[in-house]
Amino acid sequence: MKKTSLFLVLLASLPLVGQTLQVTPQTHDALIRLGGQLMLDGKAYEYDRQLSDEIGPRLTGSGNYVKATEYAKGEFTRLGLKNVHFEIWTIPATWEPESVGEARMIKPHHQRLHMESEGWSLSTPEGGVRGEIFHLKAATVEAVTADADKIKDHIVFIDGETMRNSPSQFGKLFDGLNALTTSGAKALILGFGTTNNAPSFIGLTTFNGSLFPLAAGNLGQEDTLLLGRLLKEGPVEVQFTFKNRILANVPVNNVVAEIPGTDASGEYIVIGGHLDSWHPGTGAQDNGTGASSVLAIAEAIQASGLKPRRTIRFILFGGEEEGLIGSVNYARQHLSEMDKCVGVFVTDSGSEPPKGWYTFGRSDVKDSLKLIEPLLASLGASGTTDEGDLTFETDEAPFLIHGVPSLVLWTPMDKYWGLHHKPSDTFDKVVQRDLNLGVAVVGVTAYAFADAPNSLKHYSQSELEDELKSIKAIDEYKDMNDHKLF
Repeated sequence: MKKTSLFLVLLASLPLVGQTLQVTPQTHDALIRLGGQLMLDGKAYEYDRQLSDEIGPRLTGSGNYVKATEYAKGEFTRLGLKNVHFEIWTIPATWEPESVGEARMIKPHHQRLHMESEGWSLSTPEGGVRGEIFHLKAATVEAVTADADKIKDHIVFIDGETMRNSPSQFGKLFDGLNALTTSGAKALILGFGTTNNAPSFIGLTTFNGSLFPLAAGNLGQEDTLLLGRLLKEGPVEVQFTFKNRILANVPVNNVVAEIPGTDASGEYIVIGGHLDSWHPGTGAQDNGTGASSVLAIAEAIQASGLKPRRTIRFILFGGEEEGLIGSVNYARQHLSEMDKCVGVFVTDSGSEPPKGWYTFGRSDVKDSLKLIEPLLASLGASGTTDEGDLTFETDEAPFLIHGVPSLVLWTPMDKYWGLHHKPSDTFDKVVQRDLNLGVAVVGVTAYAFADAPNSLKHYSQSELEDELKSIKAIDEYKDMNDHKLF
């Protein structure tokens, strides 16, 4: 049977609306053309190099972040995209280190410690913070309240043991951490670094970009283990100092551009990723690879001359690292047109060879992907996963909670986690072929949704909750709703 005839048979067997996405022979041919363009002449690697090496780390709202937004807007304009513009939102505070952290142990002996300021921490007072350490066994309001007399006038120490006893939900965790201030803690030490030479930043912004109300240091792994051992033997006293540059209520831009669709339905898809990064490295993997993918797909569709049925909207979000703030604000600002969004495709998992897609429990998305499975298989990425741990970890989440079919590129993440938020997240770790494979998967899949004659349904509230229950993400969703994080 000829390929075209096979696709016509498949098409005829599909429902007209809703259940499974349709792929016409014309769309299939366009996908082959676009995939070839992205693999053989894709520009993602060069875009990532420029973002990482030439612009550098891109803390939300920083000078480098502003340069990155201007660069991206300029590229979209140069490529000939339409409706290229900034969309502004305000972050309660921007944060950048102004000095290198200095820390030492004073009791039971003198020793230098390897510490930096944690993201969105206050600066230490003049002369630094000095005090005895109290090891908090769980970051919950109940644990903090129970140990309030031991916390008062002490530096609270949180490590892996603490986190194993703490809630996994962001809102409840921040409730516990914020309770430290009312208990009279002097400061906070987080022990999550991978080595003394590689702090790993998490950001204490309560998912909204506000400052953490205490000075909080980020301690290296070996020093964290040392303090844990010494605390079992007796009192430990430390001193540390750092200074941060903080500004209040700063406007931040998302960058938006479009390739208009050929029909008049007003429907659109989103291809997105976050432009901001942490600062110890240059954010080449997190999320230079995602931001460069968005730019490269826009470039390839323009270069191919393809005309999708629906509008393709390209969005580079800010504030992801501080709690998905840019995408949350975008979803709020565009709530009135959310019913026209037929798919969201986000890249935020680095550049290892792709495996397929996170589909977050949607069987209709999985069934639709089967229609382009041979194309995805040629890229080594025909798989899907319903793993739910990352559901609220990146910028698809503010769309997913409104019932929009939302996908995140699925890659192995062994290499990624070793670089994530660390000084080693630099461009030399990016492999061009592997990056191009991921970009092609995103481009091909997204274009199939954009050009299909039908679209998948938006989930109702009850269907969304059933979806999140099936992937064990419902508790986190309810927690974020309770804390108004979305």
